[in-house]
Amino acid sequence: MAKQLKISSLVLDYEFYPREQIQTYHVRELIEVLEAGIELPPIVVDRETKRVVDGFHRVRAYKKFYGANAKIPVILKDYENEAAIYVDAIALNAAHGRPLSPYDKARCIARAEELKLEPAVVAKALNTTVEKIAELKTERFAFYEKKQVVLKRTAAHLAGTELEKEQFEYNIHAGGMAQRFYVNQVIAMLESDTVDWHDERLIGCLKRLRGLLDEALKPVGV
Repeated sequence: MAKQLKISSLVLDYEFYPREQIQTYHVRELIEVLEAGIELPPIVVDRETKRVVDGFHRVRAYKKFYGANAKIPVILKDYENEAAIYVDAIALNAAHGRPLSPYDKARCIARAEELKLEPAVVAKALNTTVEKIAELKTERFAFYEKKQVVLKRTAAHLAGTELEKEQFEYNIHAGGMAQRFYVNQVIAMLESDTVDWHDERLIGCLKRLRGLLDEALKPVGV
């Protein structure tokens, strides 16, 4: 049975959030649902700590629409330990809503390992196999200062390597698309003559890019 709790009493602990980040566009979509008078599914909450296990986007939408003091429907659950909370968070997020990306899944695996969870338990929560988890570790894990790092798609070719400081920092801020995507975006702007040539900062970036490409593509021995 769902109970009513104040939004302000709920805790959004991102250490237990299986996704990379909250998507603002999805929060806006949920607000539109609330504006239409449609009820959202209850938030799943750990009874003891009041940490949200499932429903981060819904909590954000409720808060923006009703305010922090509003009461919303929640389902209180009891968990044996923090590992159990995380397993349920993974399972609930994998079962509905936006699909977990490979990067999300890799982050789940890394966090699960910190919590000493068995691969079979994690695989079941992710609706996948132990073999697929092993593949993902091979494809999306690198190291920095001898610690595991989950790689975004843009840097996935660095899997299995020890990252330099610049590579580590790049991975933190990188987007989630393949490198060809970003290069093709620049090519398309140039070929279609849609570059804003009046933007001095943009022109400065393009000049810097030209210099880096000239250096990177210079024939060996020249």
